[in-house]
Amino acid sequence: MPKPSRTPPPAGAAPLPSREGTRAALLDAATAVFVEQGYDLARVRDIAERAGANVAAINYHFGGKEALYLEVLRHQAGERIERYPFADAAQLAGAEQALRAAVTALLSRFLAEDQRAFVAKLLMRELLSPTPALRTLVADVIAPQFRQLSAIVARLLGPKADTETVTRCTLSIVSQCMFYLFARPLVEQLAPHSYDSGGPALLATHIAQFSLAALQARRRDLEAGDA
Repeated sequence: MPKPSRTPPPAGAAPLPSREGTRAALLDAATAVFVEQGYDLARVRDIAERAGANVAAINYHFGGKEALYLEVLRHQAGERIERYPFADAAQLAGAEQALRAAVTALLSRFLAEDQRAFVAKLLMRELLSPTPALRTLVADVIAPQFRQLSAIVARLLGPKADTETVTRCTLSIVSQCMFYLFARPLVEQLAPHSYDSGGPALLATHIAQFSLAALQARRRDLEAGDA
């Protein structure tokens, strides 16, 4: 018995979306909904409708709302890291230059503005109201980046610095960069030119110089205390 032939789509009809296309559309739609409403208020029905898909497609591609949210976080963070990567410290002149490059990349990830700059808003929402996804995001994405920055800080502090000291100093550098993200409404009132064209580059230079001075002073203290 001959197999029935597949009826071709009408002339001019849009092709059916591929699996990859549906997945990408769901990811884009979910990103927008999670940014607007947060994880708790976001509804899978709204995400599916915005993506032009059905709710079952979310379970098929991601396994549910929680897994979809985690994938959104991973995708957005990974995209921003890929766009503003930490430079290979081995290819730079020294630890000071490596720190300056790392601060510039980190601040750019937080402050860069374009149509897809969702990572900052997602990060703010997640840190203010953590979900179980945060632990996985930290382990898979944030911790490896933190270790790279910590390695630079450890070189600047010297062999006398223990792990706890390196960690605290690294967190101090990260916190300076995050301040200009979380406190933006305040900074715009106190120092309105901070976010003008070229402003983030000046901020990165300031944070790097400020941090280098602090690390150099801390190294002197550590070495003097060991003498």
